[in-house]
Amino acid sequence: MIDKPEYRSLSFDALANRARKAGYRLIRERHAPPNWALLDAVDGEYLHTAPTLEEIARHLDD
Repeated sequence: MIDKPEYRSLSFDALANRARKAGYRLIRERHAPPNWALLDAVDGEYLHTAPTLEEIARHLDD
């Protein structure tokens, strides 16, 4: 997979804001290995996990 330049410079704040607008909450899991997770903003259910913010951004783009 080709890394798009716009995915390489993502900040947590900008991505968390995008997630919030889409009805998610973005968190960093604490267990090993740590992953990023998108939770449902209403009930906290796990909807998607990924090892990088870039992969979370791709998921939000889909």
